[in-house]
Amino acid sequence: MPVANIAEARLPARPLISVIDDDEDVRISITSLLESLGFTIEAFPSAMAFLASETIHRTHCLIVDVHMPRMTGLELYGHLRQSDYSIPTILITAYPDDGVRSRALDQGVIGYLPKPIEQDRLLGCIHSALERAGRDREPS
Repeated sequence: MPVANIAEARLPARPLISVIDDDEDVRISITSLLESLGFTIEAFPSAMAFLASETIHRTHCLIVDVHMPRMTGLELYGHLRQSDYSIPTILITAYPDDGVRSRALDQGVIGYLPKPIEQDRLLGCIHSALERAGRDREPS
């Protein structure tokens, strides 16, 4: 069975993608796009709001802005890893920085995408994230 099919077999029919961005317009835009493509989406204005939600336990893919007040996207990713939450993460940013990109990819994020986000690149990253989520849920 190909890897994609294995991953899909381990995920619910409609995996949950959580979107976190303090810019409401970006949050709405990404949410609307992904919902129109059939994804189930939960959106949050901050990392703290996401961490306070029950959604954290159901999220299969996380799309999060790098630059946010109180906790950046990379800080959130690190916090989740330290807390044993293995959520495949895609970072998005209006201020691309090669150093941050390199550090993020070295730490294991799926993608680091500049805004405005190219739809095909985002969908490619989401596919990779859901494959990883499926592998992470395989029995040991």
